[in-house]
Amino acid sequence: MPAGMKKMSNSFYVFVESLKSTYQAGGVVMLPILLVGTVGFYYLFSSWFRIGSDFFRQDIQKVIKNLRHDLNEGGVEKAMSRLKKRRGILASELRYAIEHAQRNPEGFRDIMQVRMLGTMRHMEKGSHIVSVMAAAAPLLGLLGTVTGMVSTFEVITLYGNQNPVLMADGISEALISTQSGLLVAFPLTLLKQRLDERVEILTQDLKLGATIIDNYFVG
Repeated sequence: MPAGMKKMSNSFYVFVESLKSTYQAGGVVMLPILLVGTVGFYYLFSSWFRIGSDFFRQDIQKVIKNLRHDLNEGGVEKAMSRLKKRRGILASELRYAIEHAQRNPEGFRDIMQVRMLGTMRHMEKGSHIVSVMAAAAPLLGLLGTVTGMVSTFEVITLYGNQNPVLMADGISEALISTQSGLLVAFPLTLLKQRLDERVEILTQDLKLGATIIDNYFVG
């Protein structure tokens, strides 16, 4: 094995062993914290993939501006051509709106009301679970703090406080579990806030886009 690969393999082994020892030192609450983090990030990333590239793009407002300009200056074909070149849920829903407005202008408003409700639910699906997991993680860390301190006091009761080595396990459990809970909760909370803001912006732009399309086809 080349020296570089061997060094990388050794570093990876040390990293895995470090994670393993940290997990074991954190005590019984580490598994629930791990599960909470897994569930929270799963639903968070699921929402991200449902929204698509619009989750991070900063030029969402340009879509509505370009839609109004294209419909007024170039007509439906120009608007559809530009929307087809763009990825994300906003462009997809606006293409859907134009197609149905062309086929059924009279029933367009009713169709879009139902469609928007479904789209909002689709984007927000699982977001409440992310909030619950973000709130549960630090509480589990706090529970680990309590169990770790209880373990420490049990050691003090049995052996006194003359030997700090005996108390190290309980203190480590208290600190590591608290740290782990916060490490899970902090990114979940920040990313959930980003998700809520993005869903709100996309919802407003969808309503505005639907209004522009309605004015163009229905008047």
